[in-house]
Order: sequence, then structure tokens, then C-alpha cells
Amino acid sequence: MSNQIHEIKKCISFVFIKNDKGEIVANGTGFFVSVSNEIKKEVQHVYFATAKHVLKDKDGKYFEEIYIRLNKKDADSHLIKLEFKNIPIFEHTDNDVDIAVFNCLPDVNIYDFKTIPSEMFAVDQEIKENDISEGDDVFFTGLFTSHVGQKRSQPIVRFGKVALLPEEKIEWKEAGKNPKMLDLFLMEAQSFGGNSGSPVFFNLSPMRKPGQISFGGNNLLLAGIVSGSFLSGNKIQITDTVSNLVSMENLGICAVVPAQKLNDILFDQKLIDSRKDNQILK
Repeated sequence: MSNQIHEIKKCISFVFIKNDKGEIVANGTGFFVSVSNEIKKEVQHVYFATAKHVLKDKDGKYFEEIYIRLNKKDADSHLIKLEFKNIPIFEHTDNDVDIAVFNCLPDVNIYDFKTIPSEMFAVDQEIKENDISEGDDVFFTGLFTSHVGQKRSQPIVRFGKVALLPEEKIEWKEAGKNPKMLDLFLMEAQSFGGNSGSPVFFNLSPMRKPGQISFGGNNLLLAGIVSGSFLSGNKIQITDTVSNLVSMENLGICAVVPAQKLNDILFDQKLIDSRKDNQILK
């Protein structure tokens, strides 16, 4: 299991932006995924996936540029500047799906990174065939804002359980916005600022089914992408004249956009055609 997590951490990159002071600061997590070319299966197309809101400003517009931090093979890490005027961003046909994807292939001779193949996605059929349900183990890995890493990126890993795989949409409320009904998985795993965009994995033990033994190690499937946490607001008792102060408490429930939505984006006909065209041009 430790070897699996070590390899998955190499798929992670931290997303940085420039703040109002012009300082480059960490803003979230993203990860690399790969898709086989539809014509030549041995050819892999690499994309970067994250939560859509990680790439947007407070007005909901995409940043003109971001930086992704990658560990180098020979030593420390490096910030790679990406300008979106030159890079198309792909979204889901449902605008409420909090996932953004774009082409991104760093130099494999310089950077120490791996990709999550689309075959690992826990699409609806995979969830059904593996009988994944509440109580199954999950984990995610991503940015811990209190320790980004001095010389190299240091993703942390948080473990938890599936809390709910709903058969209906979940009400989701963002600050300053009207509630929306969204397709989300709920995980019993605390997430905080910086975790948005992190990949979440079902960690399926071979011993998970009573009376049944499966040989081999744990089966890891990409469950989805961290979108945020459910919070509870409680009034604070104060002796000041200021009123209506609220303490936001993390309820320990993480909202995850299902991997099926990421799969929908990557296998949209436009992206399929672009992969075919690239291969034909070669």
C-alpha cells in the first residue's frame, strides 16, 4: 500500500496563483491523467485535472495565468508558468460540474511525475461491478497549506470512509451564492483550503467482502475530485458590541465530484476527435 501511495503522490501538482500583491501563493491541487489514443493505443495523451474553482478568481473568471509546482528528478521543485490564452480549458457540458481539464505534458526527462490512467476511473459501471458502498475505505492526497514543502512539493494523504453514494443530487451551498443541487459523493474525511482539486481514491481491500477472499493487493480506483467541505455556522457568544459573529466548523464531510464526470469530459467527442487528429498528423 505504501508503494501505491508513493506512486500516486507523483501524479500530484500544486496550483499557484498571483495574489493582489503580486505574490505567488498556493491555491489548490491538481493531478495528471492519461488517455490512450483512439487510433494507436500505445500513444498516451496527458491532461491536467483540477477543481474548476481552483483556476478562477473571486468573480468566477479564469485566471489569465497559473503556476504548477513539479518536483524535478535531480533535485528540488520548479514552478511552471501556464498562460490560458494559449491553452484551451475543457469543462463538462453541465456547467455546475466543478472540474476543469487542459492539455499539459511536462518534460519527462526533467520532472518526476506520473499519470493516473483513465482505466483507473471509478465510472458508474466500475462502482456497480465492485459493489462499492458506504463504509468502504477512501483516501485523497493533495496540498497542505501549512507545509507546502521547502525544496520539494510534499503532498499529504488523508484517509476516511465513504459516507454516502447518493441516488439523488446533493444540495451544495457556496458562500454568497444560491444553493444548487449537484451530483456529489460524500466522504468521511476532512478537507480544507488547498485540498480542492485533489484526487480521491476508493481503496478496496481484497478482504472487504465477508466469506470471500481475493488474492493480490488493494484495488485502487479514482473516485473523484475534491470540491470542498460541508461547514456548520455557529454563533459566538461575545461581550463586544459586534453582533452576528459566526464560527465555521468543519463537519468532517468532504464533497467529491464523481470520476464519471471527469470521464465524460475526457471522452467528449471533441477531445476524441482532437486525439485522433493529432495522431493522424504524426
